[in-house]
Amino acid sequence: MKLLVIFSIVLFGSFTISFAQMKEGKIVFERVINMRRNITDPQMRAMIPESRTDKFELLFNQQSSLFKSIIEEEAPDPFANNGGDRGGPRMMFRMPSTTTYTDLKTLMQYEARSFFEKDFLVIDSVRQISWKISEETKIIAKHLCKKATTTSAGQMMRMNFGGPPPGSPKRDSTQARVDNKPKDIEVVVWYAEDIPVSVGPESFSGLPGAILEVNSDNGASITTAVEISGKYSKKELAKPTVGEVMTRAQFADNMRKIMEDMQRNGPVRFNRSN
Repeated sequence: MKLLVIFSIVLFGSFTISFAQMKEGKIVFERVINMRRNITDPQMRAMIPESRTDKFELLFNQQSSLFKSIIEEEAPDPFANNGGDRGGPRMMFRMPSTTTYTDLKTLMQYEARSFFEKDFLVIDSVRQISWKISEETKIIAKHLCKKATTTSAGQMMRMNFGGPPPGSPKRDSTQARVDNKPKDIEVVVWYAEDIPVSVGPESFSGLPGAILEVNSDNGASITTAVEISGKYSKKELAKPTVGEVMTRAQFADNMRKIMEDMQRNGPVRFNRSN
């Protein structure tokens, strides 16, 4: 009987999936983007790291949430460990900065975005996502999660590598091209019902639990929770106020025009290694 009790204690202690519900806290996410997903040219692929990893944190309670980037002072070199041809030209990428605040009571979202050294404040209602919930489960950061799927439309930006047509003005051979036709992609998420707050990374939400992983377009971008804590800074969970105010549709139109201008007038810049 004593051995049975000891075995039960050990088993319960090792089965660390939390039965207590967490209604506020902080979730640290790691996002890995496949940088070469839509690039077939060997020379271009050699200039671009295979993947890019960034960290984010999600602060939340039952009233609001804040998803923002974690700025690392010494970010790892994406070209290390065969991440690119270190002896040739390198494509240099700077990911746009975004902070997303969600009012869970009014279902309004406030996104502070910085793009090309300009600040925007996108204010709009929370996206209504149609989820298909599955009974499939897996463990993420010691939490039992259920699977849900949806489809999302997103623009594609492709990198072209090649010289200009004969007779046209000379310009750098590396250019950006925007596919204006949206591409429907599958999004697979995993959410934890023991964190019964409808929050998630970026603008994903609408499930009966916090989303702990987002897999977009079959691995093109995977965002996964790596650390979960019940402690967070309440002062940091604040609504952003800086930037030119516009709706989500207005911001998308602005971005489309910027990318089209880049396509017509300016190549994507890159640095050449010695």
